[in-house]
Parts: sequence; C-alpha cells; structure tokens
Amino acid sequence: MSKHGRIIYPVTGSLPPIDVYAVLDAFQVTCPARQHAIKKLLCTGLRGKGDTLRDLREAKASVQRAIELEQVRAEPEEWTNPDHDSPDDDLHSE
Repeated sequence: MSKHGRIIYPVTGSLPPIDVYAVLDAFQVTCPARQHAIKKLLCTGLRGKGDTLRDLREAKASVQRAIELEQVRAEPEEWTNPDHDSPDDDLHSE
C-alpha cells in the first residue's frame, strides 16, 4: 500500500485501500489549499512528518488560505484595486 493509501472498513464486505489523491479527484477538489487541508486532516499524525497538532495547525492554515483564494475568486475586482489591502495582510496581523 502506498503511504497515501488507507483502508476503509465498510459496513458489509471489504474495500481495497483508498488513495487520498483518488478521494480528492473523486470529490473534484481542485483548490490546492483545500487539497492540502483535506490530506492533512485525513492523515493527521499518520505520515511520519510531525505530530498531530502540527498537522492540525497546517490544515487550519490551509483552510484559511482556501478561504482567501475563494474570496479573490468571488470578488476579483476588490483584490486588483491597489487601494485595497492584500489578503496576505490579514495573515501578518495575527
């Protein structure tokens, strides 16, 4: 099984290992920030890189970035106006 594969136990019968990237593709998750957050949440503490809290913090940061990207997509004229604060300004104010 790949390091991204996980076994999902069905109510009846059995399933093959599921790859995180196949799940993202199946659910048509195309935003890189959301992809990263979902992967972190699905594999929290399981990938051997950092601990659970680190993965959760990184997922939170990725969700915040996904929100910012969605805001830009929803209102692009606001973010192209030079008088408007950059979405990154909010990140630096915390």
